[in-house]
Amino acid sequence: MIRKLIYITVLFWVCVQTISGQENPAYKTKWQTTFLFGGNIPITSLLQGSEFDYSHLYDDNSYYWQLMSISYFFHKHWGMELNFQAATSNRIRNREREFDAYAQSKYKDNYYVKSIGVYDGDFTFFAGDFQRAYLSVIYRIEKNKFYVHPKMAMGITTISTDGISIKLKEKGSNYEYKVSCSEKENGYTFFTVAPSASFGYKLFKRFYLNAGIALSYYKANMAFEKEFTNLYTEENAIEYFNYRKNIFTLSMDVGVIYRIW
Repeated sequence: MIRKLIYITVLFWVCVQTISGQENPAYKTKWQTTFLFGGNIPITSLLQGSEFDYSHLYDDNSYYWQLMSISYFFHKHWGMELNFQAATSNRIRNREREFDAYAQSKYKDNYYVKSIGVYDGDFTFFAGDFQRAYLSVIYRIEKNKFYVHPKMAMGITTISTDGISIKLKEKGSNYEYKVSCSEKENGYTFFTVAPSASFGYKLFKRFYLNAGIALSYYKANMAFEKEFTNLYTEENAIEYFNYRKNIFTLSMDVGVIYRIW
């Protein structure tokens, strides 16, 4: 999959170079900012259907806001862009309810599920649940009304985690147990690459309608442990679980560009 991504990226830039030889930029703008909203579609999924999934403030299918973006063109064709995206999903918002249903289904045959602790949704509109930040190189191709901006971005994807736990009473006995899944205090940060392109149409003098598509990649390497504890004897058993996978995501968005000067 990584080799295919490299081939696609090389082909993408060859096409851009071919097109650029036929175009002259119609605008001399040096600074611009972009506001957009989009969705993430997984090509490979991080979550795997275990208890540990519920400790991730992350979802494979999600939507995002680009809350901050600034571009500077130091050449008639070439520029740089810095942006920040905050992503969330309805599944993260409903994670406590989903975890409750999962715990009841998994343990109800042998235990009474007494209480459950899980991430309680300290969500704010501008924070999101996981974030991406990119620094991109832009190649600018423009006409009077239309433009194409191929980009190559490098940056980070951050995923926060929370601890989750279940308290159980064994049926037919007085024994009680606690099941807990660990968290990493500061979450996880992964280096990310993302070839992309944005397409635009002039609406007004400084405002442009913008649509974009990107293919991002990072290698996940996350480690968790699950502890099953007898609360009377204090005996416990620990199970280890890793999320190690190449994560490819297709992102599509729409928004507006404002050309500052």
